[in-house]
Amino acid sequence: MIEWTGVALGGMLGACMRFFITNRINGRWNKNFPLATFLINMTGAFLLGFVYAEARPNNILDYWLRSGAGIGFIGAFTTFSTWMYESATLKDRKAILTLLIYMLASVVIGLLAAWLGMTIG
Repeated sequence: MIEWTGVALGGMLGACMRFFITNRINGRWNKNFPLATFLINMTGAFLLGFVYAEARPNNILDYWLRSGAGIGFIGAFTTFSTWMYESATLKDRKAILTLLIYMLASVVIGLLAAWLGMTIG
């Protein structure tokens, strides 16, 4: 039951944080490149790598950290569906170079961020 509580609370906080950061960035950024989603997903990749390297499932606190922070907060904070939607929008606008940069950078930098988080953790 503690894992469910951690996921629920973490998810609520992660979704609210994503909403806040997205609105702050989009209010100041030229929307030709989906910077808010990109930065959120790269930060989330790093944090997830860190949490999973740091929190070994050895005790109840580590289980709560993995479920609350990893699945709940980071799962709700990052967003694959928005990444796909923004990629499709770039394609529809025929911004093919921006689309390719966005998709390639998201995958490559996301993997590097996760690896860095795991290395530090």
